[in-house]
Amino acid sequence: MGLAANIRRDIKFASGLFRLLKRIKPITLDSDVLACDDIEEAVDKFGPNIAVEDETRKLTYREFEALANRYANWAKSRNLKRSDVIALVMHNRVEYVAAWFGFSKVGVATALINNNLTGAALAHCLTISTAFNVVTDEDCWQAVEDARGLVDRNLMIWVHGLGEENETNGRRDLDNAVRSASSVRPDRSLRQGMTNRDTALYIYTSGTTGLPKAARMPHSRVRTYMRAFAGATASTPKDVLFNVLPLYHSTGGLVGV
Repeated sequence: MGLAANIRRDIKFASGLFRLLKRIKPITLDSDVLACDDIEEAVDKFGPNIAVEDETRKLTYREFEALANRYANWAKSRNLKRSDVIALVMHNRVEYVAAWFGFSKVGVATALINNNLTGAALAHCLTISTAFNVVTDEDCWQAVEDARGLVDRNLMIWVHGLGEENETNGRRDLDNAVRSASSVRPDRSLRQGMTNRDTALYIYTSGTTGLPKAARMPHSRVRTYMRAFAGATASTPKDVLFNVLPLYHSTGGLVGV
């Protein structure tokens, strides 16, 4: 590699590093600007642009936030608030990020649980999450149901695609519940007093040396993951990111998002 090529490479690296540092500089531990505020800022700036899509549909930023607001207002109607946790066990889909984005709007943390787990390992993750509510989908709910008996507290399971005919006292269809909730952005006062030190997510280790462990992800770390990658890649509104990684882990769920 010649001198000119080396110089071009170094300039490109330095430019990327500068963009990265510029994006993460505003993040301070005592700031009340949270991860959900960053995403709301993107919604306000890029409203009509496509934000997310999966195999079945695509949503603009405005549509994506409207869905997130429904999750937020549904959680609020369940009297969930700051310091509460909801467990999320679901395959990659547009609702996945909308759910935890929405829950964070009302101060609720989300435990992102590996959707491949079953039995004792899944029950362990549900137990240490401290969640009383589990959000899941038509492909994962049976595993959650089977693990329920190994958890030392009563769980309410909310299922996308369940259908009213499959509801029980401990299992409810989530589609109608979310659809009936307001799509209006919740007031920031609902997270008053929160800072970047507060928990946004719990992300679990792989459990290669035992049962999975929950890593606490404060808003500061979530924002750093998301802002750093966006800055380093110099992405523009014309770019599309193809994310094939699971959304329950930090690389796919934060860096990719």
